[in-house]
Amino acid sequence: MTTLVEVAFLLLTLGIFSLISHKKRLLSFDGILIGNIIGLIVFLNGGLHAFLTLLIFYMVAEIATIYPKNKRKHEQRNEWNIVGNGGPAVLAILLGFKIAFFGAVAAALADTLSSEIGILSKKKPVLITDLKKEVEPGTDGGVTILGVLAAIAGAFLIALCVLYAFPSMLLALILVISGVLGSLFDSILGAKFEIKGQLNNTQVNFLGSLCGALIAQIASFIFGISI
Repeated sequence: MTTLVEVAFLLLTLGIFSLISHKKRLLSFDGILIGNIIGLIVFLNGGLHAFLTLLIFYMVAEIATIYPKNKRKHEQRNEWNIVGNGGPAVLAILLGFKIAFFGAVAAALADTLSSEIGILSKKKPVLITDLKKEVEPGTDGGVTILGVLAAIAGAFLIALCVLYAFPSMLLALILVISGVLGSLFDSILGAKFEIKGQLNNTQVNFLGSLCGALIAQIASFIFGISI
């Protein structure tokens, strides 16, 4: 049951999120609006724990985007960036598939960290569809060992958030695998379609997160896990 304290925390958090995102130019106005709507949907349908997990995703993703030096300048995200990363998670929580929600968030964070930290690699990335072909940093579908490790770390972080409330090591493992596979699927789509202009970044991110959601939900069904 939602308490007044939880509602107050939600409103305060969304207020701080909006203020910082505006002041630091992290999100456009529409992006902030969509972000608040997503936060409300997740809280109302998934509870405080799901909302906090989403909040951790946002904070870690922004830190990884802003603070590492010697990489490309941070571009302000808009509503389509939010939809691409958060759309599958919202759909999952609205349909009552909570494990799919966490799988989508794990994939979204894994992909974000893979991109933002992987670009710092001293070695050139290779195309995920041809691991012998080196490409320039930032190329769609390019992957590095550092980026893959960052993806694993991102998925693992979300799994830890879930493990705190739902102590199942199997579920945690499923979320790590789902997150990493969702991130890798994102890279494959980038190499196959985005690099040719057949899909845009929003569509690729959406499908990558959706992949993580589906893998997590299907695996939990197979192993009889529910939360």
